Amino acid sequence: MPYTVWGAFKAFRDIAVDLDPKETSTARTSRDYLFEQLKRLARSDSEFPMSSGSYLTFGSFARRTKIRPLDDIDMMIMLNGRDTTVTNSPSGPYTYWLRINSPNAPLALFPDGYGYVNSTKLLNKIKKMLAQVPSYGKAEIKKNMQAVVLNLTSYPWVFDIVPAVPVDDGAGGTAHYLIPNGSGDWIRTDPRVDNDNVTRVNKRHNGNFLRTVRLLKYWNGRTHKPKLASYYFETLALKVFECATPIADFPQSVEYFLSSCPTYLRSSCQDPKGLGPDLDADVSWDTKDKVSEALAEAAKYAGYALMFERQSSEEDAIYWWQRVFGSEFPSYG
Repeated sequence: MPYTVWGAFKAFRDIAVDLDPKETSTARTSRDYLFEQLKRLARSDSEFPMSSGSYLTFGSFARRTKIRPLDDIDMMIMLNGRDTTVTNSPSGPYTYWLRINSPNAPLALFPDGYGYVNSTKLLNKIKKMLAQVPSYGKAEIKKNMQAVVLNLTSYPWVFDIVPAVPVDDGAGGTAHYLIPNGSGDWIRTDPRVDNDNVTRVNKRHNGNFLRTVRLLKYWNGRTHKPKLASYYFETLALKVFECATPIADFPQSVEYFLSSCPTYLRSSCQDPKGLGPDLDADVSWDTKDKVSEALAEAAKYAGYALMFERQSSEEDAIYWWQRVFGSEFPSYG
């Protein structure tokens, strides 16, 4: 049991927050094996328009902001979008169609009734292909909105496999990616932007931003208040720490976020990639009010904890940190 705030935070991160390093290594190996199986299947199936390029990892596991438990791993597999054109969809903003320009287009095998690529047909194709992998014979494989979900009996996590079509930037590179929207059309995304943003801010804080954001995500998951969507919450943390003084220790950085976040929470939160709707578009003012109240209360408790730590009263400081994070935060002694 810890006798110092530093020891309490370390034990908390090791036991309740950060992913187990061995499990993380196993998950990455399993993810790489999955992609190799997809490549092998694509080579033997002329109907699957998989690009020769590799996959892209995305989501909190890829950004190293994932906290326990490790329950899902996201990956995007690249498709060959040759001879297709992106057009706006009349079904709503931020939704797109992919027009088939030639019967020889790799994606021409997955048309809707109007000459556009149906993303649902692609998801069903991936689902069918994965069922052919012998080692996945006992796995649960299903389509879920934007992804094919592979649930292996041998691991506690699932894989969310998302097909993606790179969109040419006009200079030989990729501007962004189209992924399924869950109803046959497409939406835009670019996990490279998210990874770059997190890496930049983490570098500014000497590697301590990622450790801090994982602590904050644990707080966000507590049941005493509405939980904000993980990606939205991470974006708020990026905004708070973007220009902040480099993080020196976790207690002060947690208190700084709890005190500063309400200002950003009450403003609209644009998609950092500039490709989709505001991240808080579906977050009500009532939810924001309740989260703001919880932030204010937690900031007050964190302030008490910092005060007692300055007075060398480690037991009292740990008590108030337990009020912030809940019963899984270690007790003194």
